Amino acid sequence: MSPRVRWALGLALILAAAAWIHAGALRAPFFADDYLFLDQARDHSLIGTLARPDPIGNYFRPVSRQIWFWLVARASHESALAFHVLDLVLFLAVVLLVARVARRRLAMRGALVAASLIAVHHAADVPVLWASGSQDLLAIVFALLAIDLHAAGRRGWAAAALALALLSKETVVFAPLVAVAVARAPRESWRRALTRAWPLFATLAAWAIVWAATSARRPAIGLEARVEPAGAPAALVHLMQTAIGLEWPSTDPARAFVLPPLALLLALAGVCVAAFGGARAGDRGAAREAPGAATRRESTTSSDTIIAGAAWAVLGAIPVAAVAGIWSAYYYLFALGGVALLAGELVMRAPAWAALLPALVVGTLSEGARRLPEFATQRGAWTTQSHLNRHYLERGMVLSQRCLAELRRARPTLPAASTLYFAALPAAMAFQSADGPLIRWAYRDSSLRSFYLTRFHMDVARRGPAFFFQMSQGHLIEITGADSLEHLGIGLVTSEAPEPAREMMALAYHHRPTPANAYRAAWTAAACGDTAERDAWLGRAGVRLDPGPAPETPVALARVAAGDTAQAIALMSGAVRAHGLDPGAHALLADLLLLGRRLDPGMIEAYAARLLAPEEPWMWRRWGMVEMVRDAREPAAQALERYLELAGPAARDDREALATLATLRRELPGGDLAQRAIQKIER
Repeated sequence: MSPRVRWALGLALILAAAAWIHAGALRAPFFADDYLFLDQARDHSLIGTLARPDPIGNYFRPVSRQIWFWLVARASHESALAFHVLDLVLFLAVVLLVARVARRRLAMRGALVAASLIAVHHAADVPVLWASGSQDLLAIVFALLAIDLHAAGRRGWAAAALALALLSKETVVFAPLVAVAVARAPRESWRRALTRAWPLFATLAAWAIVWAATSARRPAIGLEARVEPAGAPAALVHLMQTAIGLEWPSTDPARAFVLPPLALLLALAGVCVAAFGGARAGDRGAAREAPGAATRRESTTSSDTIIAGAAWAVLGAIPVAAVAGIWSAYYYLFALGGVALLAGELVMRAPAWAALLPALVVGTLSEGARRLPEFATQRGAWTTQSHLNRHYLERGMVLSQRCLAELRRARPTLPAASTLYFAALPAAMAFQSADGPLIRWAYRDSSLRSFYLTRFHMDVARRGPAFFFQMSQGHLIEITGADSLEHLGIGLVTSEAPEPAREMMALAYHHRPTPANAYRAAWTAAACGDTAERDAWLGRAGVRLDPGPAPETPVALARVAAGDTAQAIALMSGAVRAHGLDPGAHALLADLLLLGRRLDPGMIEAYAARLLAPEEPWMWRRWGMVEMVRDAREPAAQALERYLELAGPAARDDREALATLATLRRELPGGDLAQRAIQKIER
């Protein structure tokens, strides 16, 4: 079998393995950011799309965002299948280009080892499964083209490819230096090698000027990119971790090891073609007969290749330092090209059978990583697993598609200019973003808007019909009924969203001007610091502005001691109307109502007591317990932490509060109970 045939056959088997591993991605729907980019491209010309601000407001990526989504969406009528097919094609191009670049320094065996490592690595899972992953794939494809073209002496075309790469994603910013390391001739000085790459550096400088000039249009960039002390060391540690495909849950490290995937056999077969077939395995020059491969200088040394591979890996990992707190394996996909080059060089020094080891080890560990039933839920540079991985996407896609189906069943059509509000959506579900691009895509109506309920504002709601939905027990339900606005307002109170709660309670009073609604509106106004509005609402509710103390309190306590809780509640209900600014009266009435499982009125009284006496520790303890019962975990934990801070040493023996806070922390992002909650993809 000729080297040309063996090269083609080896690559074909490796590409088949990559396609097999990612074939399931073709069935994936759009998710999260996809709808933002589709929304921006819809109903606008390409020039009009480019002229509009970036829909996320964080990075300058016009090629992979505005241009790519405009072209593919127009050509495919916004087909998710088309986007995923093209993402898979781009990934296969990455594998081919890594093989091509590697062959400039390695024989066939080493180049196919490099390609096989990329083909089976789980770092490609997110870009291929997610339509928006085209940002990474386009950047890497163009960066690899730039490296290859520069090595071939086609420096003008290399500069053009680099420009497209940088305008796709800035993570390949060090590609010019990688190109220098890869293309450097034997015994050539680094100064001369750098000088030959001046078109690449000129392109990089021009891009940097444009990037800086447009930074004012990207206010959200600081939400992700941060300079932190742990950033650089964490980025390098995770490079080494990702290089071998290793991720594991902190509670069960054994889950990192699973049986190798069947697709791995194809990749190994591809390597076998070169390792054991035809020409002598150790002959570094045997691969140079393949079509398209540049002739490698005979005097090129192994140390040159090791330096190039190590430089590529480290330079590719440096940008991750700015986002180490939310690191994920796919951030290292470009850097893995250098790792692959190193692996290809190392197997050239070993027996032929060693060529199977890189793909076997990385492929097996990667399969364990892609099967992890969880992801890192809390920002942190030292997590043992990615913050965004295959499980994150699959879970979010399943939940999002279920919500969309339930929304369409509840509302097959929506009136023009409708506004939808959503509450209690699971974390990392990405169903609601911005002002509702997913809703506009689903109903094909540009007049629709949607928001989280915590962003409720009466002026927006008045633009047209308003609809309210809440996630309950894994299903999306519409909130309707005569008391729906009151119900939503109470939910906003426990969510610690005072301004939206104030607006919602005012709207509830507008629809049903009852004393009870005025009373609730009073305390939401108080939470916003507006005592004048609070007093006006209390007046409408028939409550006197007396600070107390209420004389009914000791009488009510005596009734409680006698077992007559109902009479005590009646006494204190009158007391809070007569002494509306007495925190003690509100606190006692809250305890009595909550004891009688009258949660909503008890919650309002606990809220009033906390607002009137925010310096009292027990007001925060009571409020934290109320929020925990209403499943508002994060606000509950914050309230109990405030209680412990105010109470000081006196709270050390409060076992109930301490145990409750400990449980809440386990349920919050980063806790073990939070991980268990995301391990199952609800179907």
